[in-house]
Amino acid sequence: MEIRDSRFINNYNKINPPAQKKTESASVPTDSFQKQPEAKEGGNLLTHMLDIRVPTVTKDFDSERRERIMNAIQPGDIILETNNAYPGWQILEKLTLNSVFSHAAMYEGDGKFIEATSGSPNGGGVVRNDMREFLEGPKMIEILRPNYKTREERDAAVDYMRSQIGKPYDGDFDLKDDSKMYCAEVVHKALESTPSRISAPLSQVFGKPAVGPDNFKKLPGIQTVYSDNTSFWKNMASHYPIIASAGVAAVAGGLMAGPLGAIGGFAGGLILSTMTGNKMQVGQFTLWEA
Repeated sequence: MEIRDSRFINNYNKINPPAQKKTESASVPTDSFQKQPEAKEGGNLLTHMLDIRVPTVTKDFDSERRERIMNAIQPGDIILETNNAYPGWQILEKLTLNSVFSHAAMYEGDGKFIEATSGSPNGGGVVRNDMREFLEGPKMIEILRPNYKTREERDAAVDYMRSQIGKPYDGDFDLKDDSKMYCAEVVHKALESTPSRISAPLSQVFGKPAVGPDNFKKLPGIQTVYSDNTSFWKNMASHYPIIASAGVAAVAGGLMAGPLGAIGGFAGGLILSTMTGNKMQVGQFTLWEA
């Protein structure tokens, strides 16, 4: 179903009337999309710790991959993403939801997508961002196309995503709380808002219902439009220089101070090598990228 025109953003001002026009750089087309200052809540201490950046040998997105995605993606498509610079999120998703991907979003059209995030150029919470700018860094991507029955059904999912812009990020990952949203939650509820109530299978985390990015791959009739064919272990292996450095520090610490020295050496080596690697890759001697 080839439906790739700009009419899918025509109803936006009916749902979220613009307040102040955002000024963008010359490299990004200007539009009336509004930055949402109220969506600055970035989750809790857990999400802050998960946002620690760890250097990776994964290559940054190149223009060829970016153009392949931009030529294939359509409004209403689901974007699955995992960033190999943030293994904390990858490990959490794997342990709790058995998910390879750690983020989900929905493409709106005209180069924009909508996501719930703990932090982005437009702040945290449910925000609209530029797709080309998103396709940067050491990321692995998969694009899924739900089996929408009609154009109107697809429009309903996109309209729901628009209606959630401005809500804070759900750092508690509570699927029953509609006042705030985490990434897969807002996509899941957007699909359920369609006339045929497209619904991904849910998982159970500590006895509570939850939905993860990989759950959308189990939707009936789902089509994979693009895939980097990654896996959890491939993603983890991309950090081998950091683990090796921490291991060397652990051996040195163990030789000097026994088991406690080994533990301290490993922890210190892990932190120091992470910060040094970040300085080399993003120019910041830190655990958190500004």
